[in-house]
Amino acid sequence: MKTEGEVNFPNMGLSHVELYVQDIAKMVSFYTENLGFVVTDKGEGSAGMVFLSRNPEEHHQIVLNPRESHRTVESPIDHISFRVASTVELKTFYKALSRSPDIKLDTVSHGTAWSIYFRDPENNRFEIFTDTPWHVNQPCKFAVDFSLSDEALIAFTENKIKDLPEFSIVGEWKKAHSESLES
Repeated sequence: MKTEGEVNFPNMGLSHVELYVQDIAKMVSFYTENLGFVVTDKGEGSAGMVFLSRNPEEHHQIVLNPRESHRTVESPIDHISFRVASTVELKTFYKALSRSPDIKLDTVSHGTAWSIYFRDPENNRFEIFTDTPWHVNQPCKFAVDFSLSDEALIAFTENKIKDLPEFSIVGEWKKAHSESLES
């Protein structure tokens, strides 16, 4: 329940991330060749920033900045995550990323999602995921095999999570969550 004076925040989606990079050409190649990003813009002169997107609604989702980081400590970011609409789309990325022997993939389910984790050439960690039809309490993580058919992947995942606390159909959880945000 919101108390008087609390802000009723609207929904917010991730627009983009900016990464400081050391080898701009290598990083552009990684994102365009392995993940299908398109260069949408480039900074001129010493700025040299490169803007990449895979979404026609977003001018850029990733900005590669060849300047030295202003930070004096390591980044507090664990990973940056992108959602895709289906297992078909997720498996497309899995196949593309699997072609490179330099990319180590970690394929998992969190019960609520199927995910691919990997690192770019400068060790930034990324996740590409799609939602499952279920909700379970987090944290939840176990390995999955994306060479399985969708039917087998669904059955395997449901079998692993059906007895976990708060297991439900995601629509039921979203309804309860939406009601809790409104109160």
